[in-house]
Amino acid sequence: MYSNVKKGYFKYQQTDVMSLSSVEIIDRLLKAMCSDIERAAEAMEKGDIASKGARITRAIAIAGELQASLNFKEGGEIAERLNLLYDYVIRELLFANLKNERKRLENAKSAILPIVEAWQEVVLHNKAHVAGSMSGESTGTRQLQTAL
Repeated sequence: MYSNVKKGYFKYQQTDVMSLSSVEIIDRLLKAMCSDIERAAEAMEKGDIASKGARITRAIAIAGELQASLNFKEGGEIAERLNLLYDYVIRELLFANLKNERKRLENAKSAILPIVEAWQEVVLHNKAHVAGSMSGESTGTRQLQTAL
């Protein structure tokens, strides 16, 4: 029975992700990366090396995917800056894992939080646009959306 519940939940998650816009997928990835960094810090405090490593590995994978999806042609300077930011975040996460340094986790999270907050604005603008209640889209929102 547990297996059937697990399969049903997996199918639900799959359907949920498939129904998301690219803007919402990026939003979820950014939030998941932050959550993984927080959970890695908790695991580090508890001395749970396996969990710490798994969470940091997942956060690095997310940062790498976001970095690989950057559109340099249309994103211009914003894409270039995000590329450098993701490089920094990945490096900090690698050193946090290698040296067991919580400060590196904090650095990575602090670096990514402004992007999470900015992207939340893109999500809200996108939802307003879809709902037909948005009269105009700011240039900054379009540029960030294009870069990512």
